[in-house]
Parts: sequence; C-alpha cells; structure tokens
Amino acid sequence: MRSWLLCISAGVLAGVANAACTNKCGSNKCLGAIAADPAFGESFCSSFLALEPVTTTVTEIETVTTELVNVETALTTITVTTATFTVTGSEASTIFQKRAPTITEVDPALPDPTDAIFSKCSTSDDRISKACSCLLSTATTSTVTVFETATSTATVEAESTIVETVTDNVVATVSVAAPAVTIPPNIIINGNFENYLQTGNILPWTDTTASNGGRLDIVNGVNPCSSENGVVTCAGGQVVIRPYPPTTGSKYVGIRESFVGRPSTTYAVSFVYRCLNFDAATNIQVLYNGAVIGTANQCINSAAFSIARNIRFTTDATGQGEIEIRFRNSGATPYLYFYADAFQAIAV
Repeated sequence: MRSWLLCISAGVLAGVANAACTNKCGSNKCLGAIAADPAFGESFCSSFLALEPVTTTVTEIETVTTELVNVETALTTITVTTATFTVTGSEASTIFQKRAPTITEVDPALPDPTDAIFSKCSTSDDRISKACSCLLSTATTSTVTVFETATSTATVEAESTIVETVTDNVVATVSVAAPAVTIPPNIIINGNFENYLQTGNILPWTDTTASNGGRLDIVNGVNPCSSENGVVTCAGGQVVIRPYPPTTGSKYVGIRESFVGRPSTTYAVSFVYRCLNFDAATNIQVLYNGAVIGTANQCINSAAFSIARNIRFTTDATGQGEIEIRFRNSGATPYLYFYADAFQAIAV
C-alpha cells in the first residue's frame, strides 16, 4: 500500500501524527480531508497546483495509401505502420494527466468539501501543496489512441528510385517490315475471264446491271482473235463477256475492278472487242477512278474483233485505283450487244 494511504489511515482512523508522513505529505488531517473524496480531491489539487496540460503518449495507427504517377504499369503495396510519438502543447485533444476525468457537482445541501479542506489544513498553502503532491503522486499517465488516414501521391519519373515493391509489366513492341509484294506487269486480275470455268463468276469484276439495267452474259466457246496488217492476235482463251446495254436510262452496261499497282506509274490499257447490231454512236469507254481516260469505237465489221490501244492512266502515290469499262448504246439501238476479252493494264 502506498505511503500516503498509510498516512491517511493513521491520521483519519487513529488520529495519531506520524513523523514520516508529516514530512512527506504534510498534515495528516489536511491529507485526510483532501483524500476523503478521491475524485474531488484530484480535481481540487489539480486546480490548486495550477497544473498545465502534461505530456500525453499517443499511439497513432497510420494507413498510408501510395499512388504512383507516370509509370506504365506498377503494382504497389499498401503499408500499415504503427508508431508511437509524443504530443505536447495546448491542443484540444490533450488530456490532463492528473485531473479526474469526471467532476461530480457538489450538492448545495451538503457541506462544501473545499471548506473542510481549508479548515483541516488551517488554510496553509504549504500543507495543501504537500498533501496534494502526495495524493497526485500515484496518478496514471493518460494514453490515447488516434487513428489517422493519410493519402500521399508520389510522382515517379523514369530515372527515380522507388523504395517500394514494384512489378513492371513490359510489353515489347516489335516493328515488323511488311512482306514484300510483287506487283505483276498486268495489274488486272481475271482479265480473260477464264476463272469462270472454276468459280462460276467473273470476280473480282462486278457489273452495273443491278442499278443500270441491261444484261451481261458469260459465254464459253468463242475464239476472240483479231487481224491487223496480216498479223492474227488471239486472246488465248474461249470465255468472253457479252454485254447487252439498255436502250433507256444510262444506256450502258459497265464492269469494274479495283486494283493495286505501282505508285505514280503510267499504265496502258488494252482489250479485244467486237460490236454487233451497232450504229455510229456505239462505243466503249474506259474510266480510271471515275474519270474517262479513253474510248474504243472501231465497230466496223461485226464479224471481226478489234484491239483497243493507246488508253493510258497514271496511278497516284498509293498505287491503288479502280478501272471501269462501259459498253455504251448512245443511239438506243435495239438488239445492240458486244463481245469483249483479254483486258490488260500494263506498266509502260
């Protein structure tokens, strides 16, 4: 048992003065009066001794969230740290170490304990100070736990050192050169229509009959040959197209095909054709990217094939384009039709 309690027991219960107690705690009567109500006594002594807010030990649990900025891909660990530090000063949250946490209001009907203290202590500041110091000597240091959450943002440069566990997911970008493409001299595909025998169509050619009218037949068994200056030239196959242009509306049947040629290169277009039931206005137009670049109108003998030549165009920087052949019935002649084969566009 604490020595000041022995002093109180000796002073209050036995009423016998004890030299040791008197030296340490002052008057036993004074100490007994102050300790009669411990809660009030601690409050009284704290005020009497004018105690300032004391040092409070605070345990802080801090949650730190780190956000990495300017990194491609990073995984970071959320770290929870526990630290103990000392808080001093006059913050509102500071706890008075020696002050009772709750002060009970004194009942007005009862004697004022303060009067009893001053009476027993003979209104002696020295006695009161010794008794209060003795009473408060065993008070427990107050401890408070503060929970604090802090968020920090760390800007990470490429050359910075990060004191954290970071996993970088690196995606390697590999530049692969496009495979070399060999562009043949003749950039028109299926220009003699022989693929029809295997596929049943003339792709990649398409025709305009769905929008313009007229008719387009694929005929097998025709031998398209022409004779110029005693020289006979044949197409090399027996599949030809037979367009029937309409007599109204657009008055033409067109076939078109997209191609990939050499950039900024001039190409010469040629083909063999034959006109039947024609008139003076009958002709075949050649278009590159929608613009007319030449006309074939040698419908002289319906029994012979002619060769269209001297029709040229130059590709743009991409080398890509579209070629279109229009079989025209400008005079609206009934029963007009054509045969055509061996379409070519060769770089010159």
